[in-house]
This record gives sequence, structure tokens and C-alpha cells, in this order.
Amino acid sequence: MTMGSGLKKGARPALGRGLSALVSTAVSTPSIQTRQPAVNADIRAITAESAPVVITPETKGESPTVINISEIIANPGQPRQEFSDHELNELSESIKALGVLQPIMVRPYAGGYQIVAGERRFRAATRAGLSQVPVIIRDLTERETFEIAMVENIQRQSLNPIEEAKGYQRLMDDFSLSVQEVSERVGKDRATVANTARLLKLPSVVQDMVRDGRITAGHAKAILTVKEPVAQISLANKVVAESLSVRAVEAIVSRTVVFDSPKKSSDEGDESAPKTPHIPAYPELEERLRNSLGTKVTVRKARKGGQVELHYFSDAELDRLVQILTMTRE
Repeated sequence: MTMGSGLKKGARPALGRGLSALVSTAVSTPSIQTRQPAVNADIRAITAESAPVVITPETKGESPTVINISEIIANPGQPRQEFSDHELNELSESIKALGVLQPIMVRPYAGGYQIVAGERRFRAATRAGLSQVPVIIRDLTERETFEIAMVENIQRQSLNPIEEAKGYQRLMDDFSLSVQEVSERVGKDRATVANTARLLKLPSVVQDMVRDGRITAGHAKAILTVKEPVAQISLANKVVAESLSVRAVEAIVSRTVVFDSPKKSSDEGDESAPKTPHIPAYPELEERLRNSLGTKVTVRKARKGGQVELHYFSDAELDRLVQILTMTRE
């Protein structure tokens, strides 16, 4: 992966040490000044209510440049994908009164500029009716752009757990970074990065629950202990319906067998013997029963007849299944 031209070979910017370090050390390529640096008169002209732009420690020492807002485009690959409409309205009103308090970071892209950090400010400024905004222009690679966006959002705690997980996974998949390298880049410990990325192994419906805050990342990590996707969905629904705490979920899964785990060999516990996983004899029937009962169902065929196994997480779950199975049809 190529880094900025001013970096020594093998050197890595300390992106996890704060945005001030990020902006000042991430790339040593000089800023590209395609417009005259913003001076007081220019700054006052671009704010909705003639208020000054405040240069924060994150951009201290770099000269902001005023450009037309129409020249800026969003980055579709940026980590944050969800923006609260209410928060955007509040920030828009603040910009109307006080102006843009922190320049947006952009990079040259396709004849214009692409946002590196500050898309929320950009959206709010657009909503406020500004025609120009102050920016810091940096010449960055795709990887550097994504890393900076990740760090900014993580430090501002503006990513939901699924967005954060997808960001870590993209750094590993698209830029060939190891979990350890990702942890170093974003300033998080290795276990946090690995456990967060594992949230993407959950069914999409459970990921949606995490994304919109119906269950927490702690709930989701406990649910991951259960291996069967249908059971994971059932347990997530149970968390929402009964407002279960993370500790309660952990207690439930600690009493639950690992689904589809092979049985031990009968040869006096010889675990090296071949293990045969369950192969559904009636996959369509199992699927119908799972959808109807909301839990894992295993149908086992024998020479004569067979067995239907229902899995449950707690006494309350068992009671629910009993009520469904014994329900009298009119």
C-alpha cells in the first residue's frame, strides 16, 4: 500500500492518537491551495449570519480554503452511513447563526473535491443554504481517506456498532490489513476490533436490531455464542420483547447446548474419531417448522419413524412452545 510521499518507508501515522495528530502527521504532502486561503473578510462572506469560522486544534497550523459547496461530493464508501435528520436540523440552525466552526477535510477527486472528514457538516451547511464552505485540502490515497474517516467517526462516537464493524472489515478485506494492524491504525485494542467485526456474522435481521439500537453490541456478542442463525434471531427477539439485560442473555446462552455439535465417539471418549454432522432428511419441513415455531427444529429419520427435536433457551421459551403445540384449533 502506498502512503504519502513524505512518509519514511515502513512508518505508520499514529491515527489512533487524536485528530490533531491525524491531521498533522497522516500525510506530509503539502496542502493543495486551489483557492486563496480564507481570510476574515472571506470567512464572514460564507457564513449564514456573518459569523467567523473557528479553527480548531484539529486543523491548527493549516490554512483553510474557501470553495464552492457545489464542487464537493460525498464519499459513498465512508464508514458512517446513517445521519439523524433531527441532528442535521440542529446543526443547520447552528451554522445559520454561527457559521461553519470547523473546516471540512477534502481531497481532490474527479475534477472537484471528495469529503474525507466532515460529511455531517457538509450536509448541514447545504441544508443551511451556504454556497461556500471552508475546507482543508489534502492529497490522500483511498486507504488514507478511509482510515482518517474511521478514526474521526470512532473518536466522535458517531458510528453505530454495525458501521464500525463494517469499517474494520473493509480495512482488512480491501486494504489487506491484519486485525493487529487495524487495531494500531484506529487506536483500539485487538480484541475490541476482532469482537466488533464478528457482529457481521449475525443474520441481517439481528444486525438491523443492533444498528437501530433495539439491542446493544453487548447483547449481540452474547447472541453470537449461539451458532444457529434461526436461534440467534429468536433470542434477539426475546431480548427486545422482554427487555433482557446482557447478563441475562449470557445466562441463557450458558445453559444452551451448541447447536449441531457432533456427538462424542462411543469409543470411550475418543475425540479423534470421525464426526458426522446432522444432514437434514427433510430440509423443507425443518424450515417450515422453524418459521412457524420461531426456534430451531431438527428432524431425524430412522429406519422406522424418526424424531423431531425442538430447542429452547429457557423455561419461559419452553412454555411458549408448549402453548403453541397444545393450542386447540377451533
